[in-house]
Amino acid sequence: MKEKPRKILGSVFAALLLLLVIAPLCLYALLRLGWPPVIGNLSAAGKLKTYAAQVYPDAEPEGFWAGYNLVDGCYSLNFLGPSGESHSLRYNAGTALVRDDRREEALRGTLEIDKALRMNGLQRAGIYWWVSWDYREPETPLVTIRQDFRDPETAPVPDEAAIREKLADRAMELYEVLSPVTPVYKVSVYYGHDALRPDARLLWYWISVELPEDTPLTREMVLSGKLMDDS
Repeated sequence: MKEKPRKILGSVFAALLLLLVIAPLCLYALLRLGWPPVIGNLSAAGKLKTYAAQVYPDAEPEGFWAGYNLVDGCYSLNFLGPSGESHSLRYNAGTALVRDDRREEALRGTLEIDKALRMNGLQRAGIYWWVSWDYREPETPLVTIRQDFRDPETAPVPDEAAIREKLADRAMELYEVLSPVTPVYKVSVYYGHDALRPDARLLWYWISVELPEDTPLTREMVLSGKLMDDS
């Protein structure tokens, strides 16, 4: 009679042990496939359809399911135009914004961002900009500006306060040049030091500041922003 309870307890223990092993693996797989799975894919497809219905009313979605890209972390869905051309739209669940390469390319021909960078000596490696749209308000382009910069190994290694100052310097420089050209939705600045290489890779620190409509960027916004790193 005592053997049966022991077998039950043994089975329960084995099941719990198996759960402890499998659960982290399942969680990792789900995160890699998009979160939450299925619901996230369907939700992203719905948002992309809402956007497309306003911008490309004659286009039809090629399915009801938005695929998840492991590289850029975006959901994507193709839309078929009346002439048979296929156009892909992407949705970033983290920012709740749509990426539309076709409209972005058109804006690159009209916005004078690259010209402003060039005229102010800022058109150099490490400066990027791109455009996103709120799927509910696709008439308003949201411009994100980013700069990556680094110090050589021979330079003094800064503490957190000094890193914040460096990031604020670059953020304000970018914003002051580009804000007269276009409304800026988000400014991101990334800093690395060649002496900081855990696991043989460069360690980056960054601060990103989102700007509500008609709110100018200030140095204090950057200095008080959340300092992130990829350690």
